[in-house]
Amino acid sequence: MLTICPVDGIPEIVPGTNLGATVADAMRRGGTTLIDGDVVVVTSKVVSKSEDLFVVAGDRSALTLQEARSVVTERATTGAPTRVVESVAGPVMAGAGIDASNAGDDRLLLLPRDPDASAARIHAQLQSALPSSVSFGLVLSDTSGRPWRAGVSDFALGVHGLDPLDDLRGRADTEGRDLAVTIRNLADEIAAAADLVKGKLERVPVAVVRGLAHLVTTDTAQSLHGRDLVRSGPSDWFGLGRAEAVRAALGVPPGTPRAAAAGLESVHPEPLLDRVRRASRVALSAGDPADAVATHLTDERAEDGTVELLVAGADPVVLGRVWARHEVALAGERLTSEVIAHGPQSVRLHVRG
Repeated sequence: MLTICPVDGIPEIVPGTNLGATVADAMRRGGTTLIDGDVVVVTSKVVSKSEDLFVVAGDRSALTLQEARSVVTERATTGAPTRVVESVAGPVMAGAGIDASNAGDDRLLLLPRDPDASAARIHAQLQSALPSSVSFGLVLSDTSGRPWRAGVSDFALGVHGLDPLDDLRGRADTEGRDLAVTIRNLADEIAAAADLVKGKLERVPVAVVRGLAHLVTTDTAQSLHGRDLVRSGPSDWFGLGRAEAVRAALGVPPGTPRAAAAGLESVHPEPLLDRVRRASRVALSAGDPADAVATHLTDERAEDGTVELLVAGADPVVLGRVWARHEVALAGERLTSEVIAHGPQSVRLHVRG
């Protein structure tokens, strides 16, 4: 049987707090006794507070880039751009996981720099604060959205003393067929389950999950960690967003000054003319001589809903290159283009959404 119990009575965490001892004290006062095989789930926010990862609220967009190893996708919003990045902490998250909730006025919280090391330290602190030695696992959890799914859920940011994956490949299903790709992310499932009794509004940052003793291990040197649960490199099929992949191929990688100068796709509806202009800026980003290529746009034509784009240049080789780059950049904006006239020094396009 699986049970999940919140740990109530944890006070506000401040920099330097011995988090393991604080959790042990709250367990004693609440009558919770940790036993062999339990898994303790701790919200990353209180870990960040104990590690004094506060920063003064300022340019959040610049801070996101500072906390990113790479940018996956970026969009213009009413305020600053929103970016999904591979964070310094490891996972791919919107805004690098920087959080303002329950952080205090004019302050933000960064994610732990090494979540697995933080999980190991809290595990040791909690073990030392218990009246007797107990074999338990610890999951450091955080909250994130997921591609193609609405809402957010908790996942395992850091892990210690727990086998986080259940590899079922090669085993037979109920009809005798071998499982080929099934690897269950148990650490994420534990984090999500624990969030059912935790919560930001209730200010309950810790829960104990009981009934999974077979996952708890003392062989932490050989077991996987939270960083091993992040897909990166060749295994990452979604390292760039749709628009970003096209723009990067044209020399405008996301998160760079060149991307900002070209302009970012907005989360809000945009006029067709604005989208065509942005595509043209991307197409011309390769630095072709200004006197060799010129582009001209007409206003959107109400009768057929198109924008007319003229690409002109004295050098037919450069013209052909820039023409091709425009067609690619327009496709990256999900626009279609049709050649209505062309010659050795100009190409005229109709562009529609």
